[in-house]
Amino acid sequence: MMRTLLNRLLLLDHVADERLREHQRRSTSTAAVAGALTLFLLLEYRLLVEHRVAWDLIFVIYAMGATKIVLMLWYRFRY
Repeated sequence: MMRTLLNRLLLLDHVADERLREHQRRSTSTAAVAGALTLFLLLEYRLLVEHRVAWDLIFVIYAMGATKIVLMLWYRFRY
C-alpha cells in the first residue's frame, strides 16, 4: 500500500517500466564492453610502444571477465 502510494506520488509507475529497465541494462552492458575494449587497447599500446607489461591492466581485465562469468552463472541458476 505504502509503496504504491509512494510510486504514484513520485510518478515512478510511469517512469520505471520494463522499457526503461531494458535500456538501462543495455546501456550498462555497452558501457562495460566499451570500457573493456579501451582497457585492452591501452594494454596493447603499453606493450607494443612502451615495451612493458602493465600487470595492473591485465588484472583489471581478468577481474571484469571473472565478474561477468560469475554474474552470468548466478542469474542462470538463481532464476
